[in-house]
Amino acid sequence: MNYEKELNGFLEYAGHYDRTNGMIELKVVHTLRVAEVMDRITAGLDLPDETRYLAALCAVFHDIGRFEQVTRYGTYNDRRSVNHAVLSCEVLRENGFLEHLPGKQQEMVLTAIENHNKLTIDEGLDEDTMLLAKLIRDADKVDIFRVFAEEEMVDTMGEMIEMVEQETVTDEVFEHFMAHECVPKDIRRTGLDIWVGFLAFFYDMNFPQSMKIALEEGYYRRQFDHAEFTLPETRERVEAILCELESYLDRF
Repeated sequence: MNYEKELNGFLEYAGHYDRTNGMIELKVVHTLRVAEVMDRITAGLDLPDETRYLAALCAVFHDIGRFEQVTRYGTYNDRRSVNHAVLSCEVLRENGFLEHLPGKQQEMVLTAIENHNKLTIDEGLDEDTMLLAKLIRDADKVDIFRVFAEEEMVDTMGEMIEMVEQETVTDEVFEHFMAHECVPKDIRRTGLDIWVGFLAFFYDMNFPQSMKIALEEGYYRRQFDHAEFTLPETRERVEAILCELESYLDRF
């Protein structure tokens, strides 16, 4: 499987933006990393080369709209700007990145990308498109754990860790998490709600290989282990959340 040409095309496109901007560079690194994770996931699933190639394209291009989003709006927050998955599909169409593919395969990749940031995947997708959607959602989530742990908090969330340490987990977010449900973006009220939303990604993992990679890397709880939360009720909720998550992960 070779997608070097497409990866170089992505890097050339990204080079038109200011890579000294931390928010821009973060997404270049994230994309390269998601592509690596995708290779690992698909290698463990014994998939046809064609499927692995299309999955790789989903990884390379899933966030290509982020560069325009940051340039236009200065934020990653889709609610305050634009749906970055939809924008990514627009960029791909306008620049002809998928023109070498048959029409059916183009639509499969675009549909998978458009679904990568939704709370749940659209109903009614054909089996092959559903597989691509599940793959890119998993690969993206696995690297978001790394981004959450290693990248500058102000670049990823627009908020310093010292601010998050003073916040709490709101009731509705806590209830969703403890019920083993992903956290809808529109109910998150604090930066700590966003952190908990990241942890809830585990409830939406589709493949054992994805779970294995995330657990081996261990990025998912690093910020929680290092943070010093100031409010007693926050410390209690975070402890309950981490205990619930580890109990859930023990099954795998």
